[in-house]
Amino acid sequence: MRNPRKIFIVLVAIFAVETGIYFIYKNSKISHVEQLYRQRMDTESFNEGKEKKKLNDEFEKNKYLATGKDAYERIYNDKQQDITDLVQKLGLEAFPNSWNLEVKVEEFTNVILLIQVDKTNQEPTANEIAKYLEPMLASSGKYLKNVAVYNRKHQCYLFFDEYILGKIVKQQVLDDVSIAEIIRSGEDFTKYNAVKIEFQEQYGHMLIPVIVAGDYGSNECTMMLDTGASMTVISLELAQKTGREDLNNVSRKSFSTAKGSMSCPIVEREIVVAGLDKKQKVAVNIEDDTNLLGVDFFEGKGYIIDNTSKCIYVWSK
Repeated sequence: MRNPRKIFIVLVAIFAVETGIYFIYKNSKISHVEQLYRQRMDTESFNEGKEKKKLNDEFEKNKYLATGKDAYERIYNDKQQDITDLVQKLGLEAFPNSWNLEVKVEEFTNVILLIQVDKTNQEPTANEIAKYLEPMLASSGKYLKNVAVYNRKHQCYLFFDEYILGKIVKQQVLDDVSIAEIIRSGEDFTKYNAVKIEFQEQYGHMLIPVIVAGDYGSNECTMMLDTGASMTVISLELAQKTGREDLNNVSRKSFSTAKGSMSCPIVEREIVVAGLDKKQKVAVNIEDDTNLLGVDFFEGKGYIIDNTSKCIYVWSK
């Protein structure tokens, strides 16, 4: 009769060998799968890098920069210089010498002509501008896609898009519908090239979020826009939160109010509104907590108050 102990030991040994083989096979399989996964990830990463480089090269080749704080600096491109030179020369020949012309490239290839009319004369009408454009379009029609015309406030009051320019080529004189569209597009283009300040309306007053900063600190507050106020006014509390001046030893200015004449200390603060900032003199209201944003904040700028969208559009002159 066979020895059961020996048989048991042999079976355990066989089981151990089979288990070892199984784990070796399993680990080998896992290693192989992991290797395949790493190879696939490396391949995908390599292809992604190639595609990214291709896109970056394409972008660098055709890029344009939309920069600047006003309409004259928003659109810029250093490509297509020969085309811009051509349109510039045509414009100088077509328009009066006293007008300022500038040619830019937008959206990679579309050429836009920016026209600043003579500030000493009345604003030319759309049809008057169209007469100047006719000879230009004969030579640059396929390149010149848009024309923006600015008044003395550097506000775009006429904008000719590609469709309207095509109408000028075909019929010379523009109809009333086209003129209305040119004026509306001019307003939209001004807004596009402007800083947008949103406001809330309360009891007929425009309330704007403002940051007031001084040497001592800054503070967020809500100011009421007063287009009839020549100077910005902050409350005594706000003045003390942002500065440490001795208000008895600063210059003062008298203002006429509904309650009579009021003498206010004058201090300097930085006013920040929706990305626009200005360091300026402000009056301190020592009688109540009123904070008013005056038109002095918009000095050197043009602006439109749009009550429909509850926005103020501001651009540099």
